Amino acid sequence: MKNTIKIISFVLFISAFLILVSCQQKKAGWKGTIEEVDGVTVVKNPKEGLWDSEEKANVTIIQERQIGELDGPEESLFVFISDVTVNSKGDIYIADSRLNEIRKFNKDGKYLLSLGRRGQGPGEFQSVNIVSVNSQNELIAFDNMLGRISIFSDKGELIKTTKKLIKDSWISPSKIFSTDGNYVVFGKLGNSLKLFHEFGQDWNITESYIDYEFIDNREFEERSLNFGPGNCLFQDNGDILYTKYYYDNQILIYRNRELRKIISRESEIKKPYEILVFHDVNKALNVRKDQKYQDYDFRSFGQGIAFFGKSFQNSLGLFQLSDGYMVNFLSVRKSKDIREFGVELYDSEGRFLYYSKLGENLYYDIRCMDSNDLFYAVERKEYNKVIIFRLGYY
Repeated sequence: MKNTIKIISFVLFISAFLILVSCQQKKAGWKGTIEEVDGVTVVKNPKEGLWDSEEKANVTIIQERQIGELDGPEESLFVFISDVTVNSKGDIYIADSRLNEIRKFNKDGKYLLSLGRRGQGPGEFQSVNIVSVNSQNELIAFDNMLGRISIFSDKGELIKTTKKLIKDSWISPSKIFSTDGNYVVFGKLGNSLKLFHEFGQDWNITESYIDYEFIDNREFEERSLNFGPGNCLFQDNGDILYTKYYYDNQILIYRNRELRKIISRESEIKKPYEILVFHDVNKALNVRKDQKYQDYDFRSFGQGIAFFGKSFQNSLGLFQLSDGYMVNFLSVRKSKDIREFGVELYDSEGRFLYYSKLGENLYYDIRCMDSNDLFYAVERKEYNKVIIFRLGYY
């Protein structure tokens, strides 16, 4: 009888243990879905990530160094840093659109040389706002006012200054990539609503591709494309990762310029912005005094149109780490006076891992990442500087 009781007790214990393990696995398992819709892989993620069930899961900023000082030598003083890029040796180029020069530092932050000056001649700038490097480690610098490219050697020698890229048209790129010997400009080009514009070695445009898809208000978003088309990443296999600046909880992946994957995540924020549009500017000026609109973040006037609105979340940078994890840095509105700086992590398949708050009222404009998973961000609090950091996660 005692043996029978022991056997029954043992069986009950094992059963309870297996149920507990099963429940824990179910709790810790990914609760999203992956399906094919018209040839597009759609990854739908829940609000919670795979790491949310892990008590010690954490993501932090680990700062390596900083370039830029409040008071120091001239080469460390910046007025308005417009862009940052890094070459294959780890050398860092920092463009200042107010000083109209580009400063080069080595990977340890030691100043090496300066390029350009104010003017309209070859290698001179009126507003240098984008820098990039090609496979030969040559520096590509775009002047927003002059609408042209200047190319410098790794030693700082001027190689070429182009004519205006698009004659009689406004061009406002966000990034410039070197791909397969050609160049791709990401951003607004004239009246085009395409996101990417390819130029040959002669800097003549060959084609534009991938349409911008509107979220809500066409007038507002079309105007916003001049300064915020979003973030993108060109991968070695030719895939393009893209998010809108007004982040709509989606990461889009294109292959051969066709949409192949949509990675989405459930969020309390259903729309990334709220906007009022006025074609009567006088009415807009009166609305500006209305107390019920005092919590709106931004107001924009110009050419017979005015925008009043607030953004709920913005993408500040999209990257893929060497371990395959995708990271999307976000600015999230908590109130009129408080914005949260955070990051989403996804695995290489697009499954959501974790969201981490990294700071409050901390605005990092993350411009690039190097081959060692170091991020280079512009930060303007008190004075302009470049913060170089990596993500720590476990």
